[in-house]
Amino acid sequence: MTPNNYSNDKQQNENVINFLHSSLSASTSTSTSSSDTIMLNSLKNDLIRSTNNQNDDDNDNDNDDFKEPATTITSESGIDDDYESTSSSSSSEQCPTKYLPTLEEFYDGQSIFITGGTGFVGKVLIEKLLYEFPTLNKIYIMLRPKSGQLIRRRLEELTECQVFERIRRQYPERLQKLYAVSGDIRYPGLGINPIDLQTIRDNVSIIFHSAATIRFDEPLKYALLINTLGTKRVVQLAKKLKNLRSFVHVSTAYCTVNKQKIDECVYFEPISPDKILEMADWMNDDTMNRLSETLYRGRPCSYHYTKSLAEHLLAEEVANGCFYPSTTTSNTTIDDDDNIESNDIIWRPFPAAIVRPSIITPSLNEPFPGWVDNYNGFTGFLVVSGKGILRSMNVQKEYQCDLIPVDVVINTCILSSWYVAVHHYKHSKFPPTLTTTATTTTTSTTTNNRKCLDNNEIFVVNCVTGSHNPVTWNQLRDISMPLMCRYPSMEMFRVPNVRFHRSKMLNQINVYLEHTIPAFVVDFLFKFMGFTPILDQVYQKVHRVTDALEFFTTNEWTYTGSNMLRLLEAAEDVYRNQRKNDENLYGKKQQKQSTMMMNNVSERFPIDMRKLNWPDYFHDYILGVRRFLLKEDPATIPRAQNQLFLIYTGTMMAKILFTGTVCYQLAYPQSIVRQSLKMLNTKTNNQYLTSNNILSSIQSLFSIPMLSTNK
Repeated sequence: MTPNNYSNDKQQNENVINFLHSSLSASTSTSTSSSDTIMLNSLKNDLIRSTNNQNDDDNDNDNDDFKEPATTITSESGIDDDYESTSSSSSSEQCPTKYLPTLEEFYDGQSIFITGGTGFVGKVLIEKLLYEFPTLNKIYIMLRPKSGQLIRRRLEELTECQVFERIRRQYPERLQKLYAVSGDIRYPGLGINPIDLQTIRDNVSIIFHSAATIRFDEPLKYALLINTLGTKRVVQLAKKLKNLRSFVHVSTAYCTVNKQKIDECVYFEPISPDKILEMADWMNDDTMNRLSETLYRGRPCSYHYTKSLAEHLLAEEVANGCFYPSTTTSNTTIDDDDNIESNDIIWRPFPAAIVRPSIITPSLNEPFPGWVDNYNGFTGFLVVSGKGILRSMNVQKEYQCDLIPVDVVINTCILSSWYVAVHHYKHSKFPPTLTTTATTTTTSTTTNNRKCLDNNEIFVVNCVTGSHNPVTWNQLRDISMPLMCRYPSMEMFRVPNVRFHRSKMLNQINVYLEHTIPAFVVDFLFKFMGFTPILDQVYQKVHRVTDALEFFTTNEWTYTGSNMLRLLEAAEDVYRNQRKNDENLYGKKQQKQSTMMMNNVSERFPIDMRKLNWPDYFHDYILGVRRFLLKEDPATIPRAQNQLFLIYTGTMMAKILFTGTVCYQLAYPQSIVRQSLKMLNTKTNNQYLTSNNILSSIQSLFSIPMLSTNK
């Protein structure tokens, strides 16, 4: 260490001591707690001792010609240094050329750890990895144990899922690469037993974290446990890996919905995640829920807030990087003359990426078009509106509706994992200050817009379509309604025809006319015929969902989406350079066979949403919902169309009959309505309207003998 470094450290310590001294002085005049004062005093004394030790070391180094201390921290600038060619000391040799690995070379022989593997995103991710990268070593899937069911059986059920049909048909042997790990994100250490934990630490080099609770009505304390503390525990595991190459966290594009324009960066929360988790540890659910509105800062529910805290936490870890003993790192580029001892510590960047998908919808192409296995998001809207149940919603029709196919999300995750390892963190440097609370040095006016340090800024991808191929709610309605009539469900209530209303009051009136009254009539008929009334319960669930979605249907956000295109361009450049190198080595007619198989990365990992055709996609979307979610065979479409025609005919006849009846009663002088109005008007002209008068009017109208009401 040079004298300049010592003087800088001394100056920094003296500045911190002065700050702590002023803080202690202020604490005596305010209501600062005694524990905080003790902590500040202790920290001040530690720094004073550290400064004195440095003064002593200065004197020693003057005599020893500044020898290296026994333990040093070495900074590595790269992640995958084994992909860089080394240079000789001779000046006559060629300069070293940088070689970036292709996707196949990057994933070759790697072991991957996945959380949330049984979810919608996790299933497609596992299938894609098995299909595209045959040389993968293993995929470790963390599965939550269930009572009375072995983890091995849960893995078998996962592989029997329809999403793996392509793998079972073409490459069944690749399913042997899957390894189930018993664990639970709610427990310390992820609940993984020591044997599996050691296996993961020794072998895993890539982590995909997609486990989360996505319920909008989840209590804040439980959402913090899963989405924020769970992420922290996965990060702690990642930092224990001996050869970590990349970490990908699946977040949501709506974690910062309190802003109108959302860039591809992390926005830090005013209160750090560690403080929130500490507070949730001793507070009960009721107290946390009372504080929720203040903490959310304009967000609609706990899901988005806890996801934002998870991003905040991950950005802090990236800013600090990782520390490894020099004996446990395999990808090091330390010169021999550095004289590093066995107990030295090596600093390396924490190669993490955040992928923020918007509303995830069925697959665009893989494993097959339209695959879906849940009713979340826009899919639930299509199901209830396609069955004719949902008739009205409060929607700003001209606002954008941001949908993203699930396989596009997966392709973005796979490319991001590769990109952060070979591109993004190659020039990261040792952070000047290690922080555990990222907002302590910012004022209240700048905290809301605080981003990561430019030196180690975390790689964030807004996985959205609005910035490339926008579509509005009204356009989606115009596209989907004819398709739902063309491919109807076998179980229909009414003809699909949902209306969007900008006015909340007008929507409430339409809900009463189109939902409440029909549900009451149908349930009354069901009960009269001896059946169980169910329609009112169905509409209660529908209204809960529409009320939760109203925040997103009446607001609009602008996203920056340049990193999706950057990922694709970087991958295409690597393959393009490889083909050029192969042409120089083997000639145009003798290119390597592997290069010919990799000629179009944009077709294997399509993420360019500018090429998405919305009508074609929704054609597969509707058929996919019908086939995979509703379990209705495509051969039943003609019969469903006939049923829809009968429902349409019956509805039109009922409307004609009702309209004709109303017109007749109002127009014909001898109708029941006209006679009733006439009699009531006559009775009220010269006398007070009593119950006897009303009764006599009704009885005379129906020619009923007069019944005396007197006893």
